[in-house]
Amino acid sequence: MPKGFVVLGPLGLSARGRIRIGENVTIVNSSRFNRAGINHPTQLVAGQGATLTIGNNTGISGAAIFCSESITIGNNVLIGANCNIYDTDFHPVDFMRRREGMPCKTAPIVIEDDVWLGAGVTVLKGVMIGARSVIAAGSVVTSDIPPDCLAGGVPCKVIRFLTPTHVASIE
Repeated sequence: MPKGFVVLGPLGLSARGRIRIGENVTIVNSSRFNRAGINHPTQLVAGQGATLTIGNNTGISGAAIFCSESITIGNNVLIGANCNIYDTDFHPVDFMRRREGMPCKTAPIVIEDDVWLGAGVTVLKGVMIGARSVIAAGSVVTSDIPPDCLAGGVPCKVIRFLTPTHVASIE
């Protein structure tokens, strides 16, 4: 068990692959503990041969994270209520391929350090979200988002770049 790992409420867990959880991770699964309106407990799924990595000091509230290949979540990431992170399409787009049970497309997801995903954000396969970026509530992220920006919409686009308000100093 990782140091400082806290789960509040029930947790859905399916690990046919690997799930790596960093230190001081908090997963909130009930509106009793987060009044933002969590619709369901967090679901962490790593399919056969997949690797789901969650970095240190990360907070997750009622998210569905489904990993068929690779999802990497950095340190100090905030994942708002009811977010969805999927590195797979689940089913092929072509109806005949669906009927035949053919595999669908998958691609790794990387969410870098200090990212904040607002409530109800969906992150789809093949996306990289740059460090310190903020994704507005309800957005659907279908392509890469650079570091240090506010992005939002369906599909998610950069709204503006962020200027650091905190400058660390060494005395």
